[in-house]
Amino acid sequence: MALAAATGLVFAFVSQAARADDLQQFELGKTRFDAAEYDEAASRFTAMLDPAQKPCESVPTSGTAPCRLTDTDLIQRARTLRAASLVALKRYDEAEAEIATILRQNPTYSPDPAVFPQEVVDRFTLVRGRLRQELDVAEQKRAEEERQRRIAEQKAKEEEKRWIESLVKAASERQIVMQNSRIVAAMPFGIGQFQNGSKKLGWTFAITQAFTGATSIVASQVFNYYASFDQTIATGAEREELVRRQQITLIINQVAFGLWAGLTVAGIVQAQIAYVPQKVTIEKRPVPPRPAVRVVPTVAVTPDGFGVGVIGAF
Repeated sequence: MALAAATGLVFAFVSQAARADDLQQFELGKTRFDAAEYDEAASRFTAMLDPAQKPCESVPTSGTAPCRLTDTDLIQRARTLRAASLVALKRYDEAEAEIATILRQNPTYSPDPAVFPQEVVDRFTLVRGRLRQELDVAEQKRAEEERQRRIAEQKAKEEEKRWIESLVKAASERQIVMQNSRIVAAMPFGIGQFQNGSKKLGWTFAITQAFTGATSIVASQVFNYYASFDQTIATGAEREELVRRQQITLIINQVAFGLWAGLTVAGIVQAQIAYVPQKVTIEKRPVPPRPAVRVVPTVAVTPDGFGVGVIGAF
């Protein structure tokens, strides 16, 4: 059993090592075609296009065992050479089936007249004519899919742009929340309105209350001034004038104080009714600038030569 297992592993290793890479496998078939060995060329191209075959290695090997092509460009070229080989062998049904496969995968493909015989070019023209309607429908479907793909890409770019803008906005702004106070809202001179964010109303209460309060204070001082005169040395007319002025200043004081008191109560009530528990402000903060585009030239030396390129950071 150990010997059988070891033998199996050896065979598996040899089989794997014997498979060529895509280009090498394609060249093995193309050399037969160039040598006019069409039967052998058709056989090799059929094998390398067979889905049942194992895929070719990723690097060239010394083996020549059949393997399946995976490179898209080489697959199309292999199908074309297989179709040309079948045309040369007069196996037209198989050739046209292969041509139909090529056109279904690439409706705009046409063999180069400088490389292929006119008979091969004519076969492509005949098959294309028979498949015209099918190819047109496929092309329309492919165009629609491409349009939808571009729309999806554009939508994804726009969504990404909005996402980046939202990130930049979130990074450039800081939200500050301040808790308001009911006690502050009960203060006169528009303080409660200013706390609630009503600046115009706050200035209205502040100015009117200050004016009426100041008027009441000035009127009381003027009243005291007139009341301080000694009426015993004044004549009758002077005493009457002093009394009249005292009454006027007293009325002004009382009216002004009443207005001040009414405005003060109104301001406190309004501030309590329109009370805002929190005040939210946005603070701007700087955002780091976008990184500059940096391009650095590179030179690589290999056993097969050297290469020149650039490395960019975006």
